[in-house]
Amino acid sequence: MNYSFDAERPIYIQIMDIIKNNIIRGEYKPGSKLPSVRELSTLFKVNPNTIVKSLYFLENEGLIYTDRTNGKYITNDKDLLRNNKEQ
Repeated sequence: MNYSFDAERPIYIQIMDIIKNNIIRGEYKPGSKLPSVRELSTLFKVNPNTIVKSLYFLENEGLIYTDRTNGKYITNDKDLLRNNKEQ
């Protein structure tokens, strides 16, 4: 999939928005594992550090969490997901 990014907004925020929308739309199911940083950087054709920054902010919002040594997962908090969907 080819993504074109808006030069007016930081790329990490645009990637964060894309991943967030995928979570809200159900493309990533609650409790499911996200692709690795390397896979996401290949998908978006950006530096892995950009992906790490996007995931950091998504984790701060509570939409994803890290399972040490196993990767990043989508939250199971249905209320949080519903609130984000309403916004």
